[in-house]
Amino acid sequence: MKKIKVENAVGMTLAHDITEVIPGKKKDVAFKRGKVIEKGDIERLLDLGKEHIFAFDKGIKGIHEDEAGMRIAQSIMDEHMEPVPPKEGKVSIKSKVNGLFYVNDKNLYEINRIPNVLLSTVPNRHPVKAGDIVAATRIIPLYIKGNELKRVERIGEKGIISIKPFKSFKIGLVITGSEVFSGRIKDGSYVVEEKIKGYGLDVIGKTLVPDDINAIRDAIQGLFNTGAEIVITTGGLSVDPDDVTREGIEATGAEVLFYGTPVFPGAMFLVARLKEKYILGAPACVYYNKNTVFDIILTRIMAGEKMHKHDMVKLSYGGLCLNCEVCHYPTCFFGKGP
Repeated sequence: MKKIKVENAVGMTLAHDITEVIPGKKKDVAFKRGKVIEKGDIERLLDLGKEHIFAFDKGIKGIHEDEAGMRIAQSIMDEHMEPVPPKEGKVSIKSKVNGLFYVNDKNLYEINRIPNVLLSTVPNRHPVKAGDIVAATRIIPLYIKGNELKRVERIGEKGIISIKPFKSFKIGLVITGSEVFSGRIKDGSYVVEEKIKGYGLDVIGKTLVPDDINAIRDAIQGLFNTGAEIVITTGGLSVDPDDVTREGIEATGAEVLFYGTPVFPGAMFLVARLKEKYILGAPACVYYNKNTVFDIILTRIMAGEKMHKHDMVKLSYGGLCLNCEVCHYPTCFFGKGP
């Protein structure tokens, strides 16, 4: 291609998209690559600030930005993603499933060190829905050398981005608290049920129990026996003398993996495992905070992750919810630690 004055471009083929920007209103393609310039186009091109354009000439070398963007996208995404057709050289990648997004930051940085290549993603462990954009890529020039593009594709083979689809689980609920069990206080666990169902999970049973170790133990075991794959307890995890939920969970024979997380809200959260099935001890904050550590841990389990103590330590980075007046979770930093 060659640079040419717009007045001399009539009859020539445009080698690149030309963007029109109207501040506060739009940013879109005004002239698409491949258009044959006509006399009537000259004034508009000048209005767009284009005194010169690049037009195709003989012997084009390299790979055009649209093809390059698509090849980069194809080389880095997994089977749960698909590319969006190029627009102004940028190729976006969207999810085909509901799941948890993962990114290998070392390989991501390695790609962005290659001259003329740009790749950006959403944060690691970002919950996504089908249709959500998870990454975008483009090259800086209009054309890129084939060997530079092959370097990107070789790194892509190592694995950069992936999505683990959410699994469906049958959930059992144990609502602890003598004041609720006796009817002195109205049961508000519908809030927790709605949250669970919002993740596409089935609540197959709910049991109300007093603050009694044996009653909590029996309720958990009963729900597992009737087909629950995860049991969630609510309340009774603080340091009050009547709070015995932890003791009730331990009485089942479950191993408590961790009790307490450096995440606010949700510090008094508990995760235990009984014969490869999880018991999640949700503190009282799940009743009045829109998003807590419960959401972070639940989505990780749904993505097939094994829970470990060291993962909870890492949650301290980005673990402070600011309780924004308008909540935008999960499109915020909460729960996006390393």
